[in-house]
Amino acid sequence: MLTSLLLTTAITSAGQPPAGYYPPGVLPTRPVPVQMAPRGAYQVVQQTPPGTLPMTAQPAPMPTTQKGDGKDFPGTESPTEQPQDKEAEEDKGPPQKYLFERTIEGTRFGEILNNRGIRIYGWTELGYNASTASGSNAPVFENDRANEFQLNQNYVVLEKAIDSSKDEFQWGWRTDWILPGTDARTTVVRGLWDVQLRNNNGGPQLYPIDLFQAYGEVYLPGIGQGTTVRLGRFATHCGYELVQAVDTPFVSRSYMFQYNPFTHTGVWALTKLSDDWTVGYGLATGTDTFLDAPTNRPTFLGNIKWAPKDGDTSIAFSTVVTNPNFIPSENFQLYNFYGFVVTHKVSEKLTYVLDTAYSHMGNFSTDNGDGTRNQVGFVNWYGAANYLIYAHTDTLASTLRAEVFEDAQGARTGFKGLYTELTYGVAWKPCPGLICRPYARYDNNNRTQVWEGSQNLFTGGLDVILRW
Repeated sequence: MLTSLLLTTAITSAGQPPAGYYPPGVLPTRPVPVQMAPRGAYQVVQQTPPGTLPMTAQPAPMPTTQKGDGKDFPGTESPTEQPQDKEAEEDKGPPQKYLFERTIEGTRFGEILNNRGIRIYGWTELGYNASTASGSNAPVFENDRANEFQLNQNYVVLEKAIDSSKDEFQWGWRTDWILPGTDARTTVVRGLWDVQLRNNNGGPQLYPIDLFQAYGEVYLPGIGQGTTVRLGRFATHCGYELVQAVDTPFVSRSYMFQYNPFTHTGVWALTKLSDDWTVGYGLATGTDTFLDAPTNRPTFLGNIKWAPKDGDTSIAFSTVVTNPNFIPSENFQLYNFYGFVVTHKVSEKLTYVLDTAYSHMGNFSTDNGDGTRNQVGFVNWYGAANYLIYAHTDTLASTLRAEVFEDAQGARTGFKGLYTELTYGVAWKPCPGLICRPYARYDNNNRTQVWEGSQNLFTGGLDVILRW
């Protein structure tokens, strides 16, 4: 019963796991007020095409719209590189090919794809986590299932990419699939196959599938120094961490990532104004909602990024603005988001990243379970995550993340209080196409006994990513 309560609390908005997300087990000793989601829970994830492994000196630059494409895992690019930088694109050369593309290379099928500029690639992520909790690490995910093995992602990308180094009109498209994976429990959105979040005794399937991204895009060289316009469902432009396993430092995500936007459905444009400035702007149906009339609401998406071409620092400001009010009848959260990401290259091997954000919403209420509701009103959540990424060698990098996250009214995690978490992990590439990532993590809530009667949680484990 307490498991269901925790889950339904967590799913009261997009960018969070759905009701029933967390597995059975010993739950926190303090139940929290929740509301049952009549249509399921919804959260969504971030971005575009794969390439190199996470083992070089700098983290991914703060792209004006995060890529999530396997090319920009923290540690693979200079934070000063700009989207649509023609010289940078030309210097990169052809994308790295892994098992599947190498296998079909030279075949008739491979030639058909190559002649049309189409790529098919992906990866499989699986792992195990040990925990001081006996049943659930909630509200920490995606590795929420304490002391269990998980197939987190079987991620597949099909795309016809745009080459922004060419000064000509182009068109392309992309689809990203999780087929299947436990991470899809958090990426399935309202209005798109969300029955998977309710058909396991009222909770989600352990291994659902999700069409995480599906969009068409055009490149318009005559607007600014080049503009890309995207239409469909796409990963958010907000924050530092990503859903895509190959593009994010840990299997264990930050609170900043877990409880803010994942995806949007609508139109998104990215314009390069100069060598130093890029702006993004768009209009969406909301945050983590597809085409679903009860939860759709006009939403502005905005971003501005400063990244001097020859500098060591980049700064990006992102926002999502709508009519930020909770919808009780749909158990759905619509909120505003404002965030900064700062990246600084300290040395050839060491990079620092700051991800900070503030979100708020009005009219929030919880279900008392007897047909009445407890009116909370205005709620907000905010925090900051700090990253130090060090490239020991071309095949070994380590990351330290220190984060604070305030869930002032408990609207996002289900528990009031200031969360503090510290995570350290190593990414090792023993051979092309294989990444091994051991990690250790500590969590604390200063006000509430979140984890089975404790204010503290210790977790650790290993995930392995096989690129193909």
